[in-house]
Amino acid sequence: MEEQTFRRRKPAVERKIAEISEEDTRVALIGKAFKIDKMDYTFWIDDGTGVILIESEDNVLPEPGQLVRVIGRVIREESGIHIYGEVIQDFSGADLDALEEIRELEREYLPKIRKITAFWEGGEEL
Repeated sequence: MEEQTFRRRKPAVERKIAEISEEDTRVALIGKAFKIDKMDYTFWIDDGTGVILIESEDNVLPEPGQLVRVIGRVIREESGIHIYGEVIQDFSGADLDALEEIRELEREYLPKIRKITAFWEGGEEL
């Protein structure tokens, strides 16, 4: 029997639009949808730090003003960057203040947890 191999996608990194870096290949963004183009299956989102064009993979489009989370690949072209949206989720009921609190806690505690984990795995000192 032939062995099957599965190609895993790189995990998406939670970002604000203004935080997208050169190293980012897949991102997760949350913002309000606007300027929906039903012919090209594209739309823009605004997260308060910037705006970016989203190209819908599955021809799924949000409603104007709808809060969405987009998980997708960062596409870099001469004209700039846009996102090839692999997953578009309705985030209308999400508590953005709670999400921001979680992000703050992650920024504060994850480096400490990684350091402790590295110590117990025989890596660097505490």
